[in-house]
Amino acid sequence: MFVNFLCAMKRFFVLLSIITASLSVAAQIEIEGSQCIGLDLKFKYSNLPARYDSFVWDFGDGTTSTDREGEHSFASEGTYTIKFSSKSGGADEITGSKSITINAFPEVDFSIDTTGQRSTRVFTAKSNSDNYTFAWNFGDGSTKTGNEVEHIYSAPGTYTVTLTTTNNQNCSDTTSQTVKIEAASKIPNVFTPNGDGQNDYFMISANGARLKLEIFNRWGYKMFSRTGTENIVWDGYNPQGTLVAPGTYFYVITVEEGTTNYDPLNGYITVYY
Repeated sequence: MFVNFLCAMKRFFVLLSIITASLSVAAQIEIEGSQCIGLDLKFKYSNLPARYDSFVWDFGDGTTSTDREGEHSFASEGTYTIKFSSKSGGADEITGSKSITINAFPEVDFSIDTTGQRSTRVFTAKSNSDNYTFAWNFGDGSTKTGNEVEHIYSAPGTYTVTLTTTNNQNCSDTTSQTVKIEAASKIPNVFTPNGDGQNDYFMISANGARLKLEIFNRWGYKMFSRTGTENIVWDGYNPQGTLVAPGTYFYVITVEEGTTNYDPLNGYITVYY
């Protein structure tokens, strides 16, 4: 009976070893990191018992590692089969494999439309895919998302615009360009319409916007009104066709409908002869 008991115990331990080995084999390869060209990925075999002391990783691109947890980056896009094997004291062996796809980075570039108004720019990503997301930073603290975006700068200056493009595999790349926002034309404060060829006109530059210039005398009578998209010039004549009297006049520059990025301007202009 005792012999039978020993035999039964041996069978039990053998069965337990088989079950334990089976549980170990059920472990899987885990991958950490974005699966993009050139980025480091970390590989480990989950739940690997501590008794296993030799390791071989085959990354499927001709490179291998003998570290317990492998680390590798891939130089080309494509699908690779990752293989792992480990032994305990050179005896029982655990193996596993897993396929991964390495993705290319999205094309990241953009154009800037400078034909709009003075402070408005339209930015367009050169890639346009439903699988991409586009994140813009306009360099003035403002951000937007989308393939094509419009931004209005509130002050003149040179700004660095950054576009980050990300595909649906979480591979992203970034590029930047600078954009210069010009100040509004300087408004003169004096002119002499005496026909001597020097400083004979009061002129403002619309810089492509549709602006309206109005001149009033001190009593509020309108001396001049004109709308234009280029240079707007007052020659010092009133609506009756005669030169205005020397003195100080009030000007108002407003923006025609549809060009909302110009703020109204007003001030004083002195006429003397």
